[in-house]
Amino acid sequence: MAVRSDDVATSIESHVRETLEKLVGEMRSSVDDIREAVDQQLKAAVQSIQADVSSITFLPHIKKTIGELENSLKSKEAPSKADVSRVKKAIQSVEQGKSQVDVLNALLEQSVQFGSRAALLILRGETFSGWKGMGFSAAGGNDENVKRFNAAPGLIPELDRVLKYEHVVVWDGNNLSTRLGVSGSVRAILVPMVIKDKVAAAVYVDVTQQDVAKFDPGSLELLVFSTGLLIDTLAIRKKIPSPSLTEAGESSGSFAAPPQPKAAETTVAFSQELPPLIPTPAPALKPAAPPPPRPAAAPPPPPKPAAAPPPSPRPAPTPAPKPSAYATTAMPAFDLAKSGPMPAMPGEGPSRPSTQFVPPAGLRAGASAGAPPDANKKHDEARRFARLLVSEIKLYNEPKVEQGRKNKDLYERLKEDIDRSRQMYDERIPEDIRKSSNYFYDELVRILADGDAGALGL
Repeated sequence: MAVRSDDVATSIESHVRETLEKLVGEMRSSVDDIREAVDQQLKAAVQSIQADVSSITFLPHIKKTIGELENSLKSKEAPSKADVSRVKKAIQSVEQGKSQVDVLNALLEQSVQFGSRAALLILRGETFSGWKGMGFSAAGGNDENVKRFNAAPGLIPELDRVLKYEHVVVWDGNNLSTRLGVSGSVRAILVPMVIKDKVAAAVYVDVTQQDVAKFDPGSLELLVFSTGLLIDTLAIRKKIPSPSLTEAGESSGSFAAPPQPKAAETTVAFSQELPPLIPTPAPALKPAAPPPPRPAAAPPPPPKPAAAPPPSPRPAPTPAPKPSAYATTAMPAFDLAKSGPMPAMPGEGPSRPSTQFVPPAGLRAGASAGAPPDANKKHDEARRFARLLVSEIKLYNEPKVEQGRKNKDLYERLKEDIDRSRQMYDERIPEDIRKSSNYFYDELVRILADGDAGALGL
């Protein structure tokens, strides 16, 4: 028994010793961990204090850095003001155009001031077709390649986005510039040109690596937007340049209509250039204020030969218009197919079909030599507006026009477009001008039929 008691006591003592040693080791390990954590916190606190001290020590350096930043911001203000001046000059250059072709050419010339290359892509249906390019020849390509460009839906995703969502697209431009015969574009922009609330074209401008500093999307958007507005109002604008864009000391000019082609000239100026994009009618003209008193003019001769009374020697106010012996009843809805040929003008050969009222004997088409200046202006505007309307028909229906000329059935192929344009002409042009002129029919023959009245098929 005594032996067993000693063994038990020894075992208990050994177990207690091991347990104590284990506890002491764990306590030492915990103390070490605590000491390490405290050391790290102390180091972090010291570093924070040192940073605070360093910031105070380098306060002059901080002030210098802030000053340099302020100078940098101030130096950027001058280019921004210069950019505004550049945009203004660009718009002034575009505004000088007397025709849509002049305006669009000026747009491309000014667009390359904000990039490396520029192209105008006309929208026909859902296909974008190249009209003209600038800057491509200088970049190793050819400006003429733009005229051969056609992009059906799905070919260029960015063009599809312009057509579908009607917004500006900015990207690297590589997929489009390659199809235009050049490469190396770094940035590019497509700006839709809106005319009468419809996307009629898109202006493409890209920039190469050496011209990156020139690229200015904001200025290009403003330039294209302004050009669309100028084309919208081209037919009715009187002052060029606009007083809004005139410098101090300058005076605004006035619009001078381009000389009209002679009757014998059958070659249309637009045959080599772009016809109007989307000419649409402006609001009907308001009656002009009565002119100042002037000697009463002799009344128009009646249909039968009769002596006209001599003009009055004394000035008298212009009398109010009286019902004319030649007045007609209200014209029915325009329908060439039902109306049949109209009588020939005096002095002409065999009768030709007409889409307009033909004046009685003794009246000439257009403004007469003795007509007042206001009447001449109205005739000029009517002639110009008729040319714009018929040019639009030709632009968007070139294949039909070619076939119609060959088969001499232009009206049958383009009846809807011709009737709609005639209605627009009637709404825009005063009745007295339409009764004394035949401009719409003349432009149909000159532009659509290429001078051959028989090609209309009337």
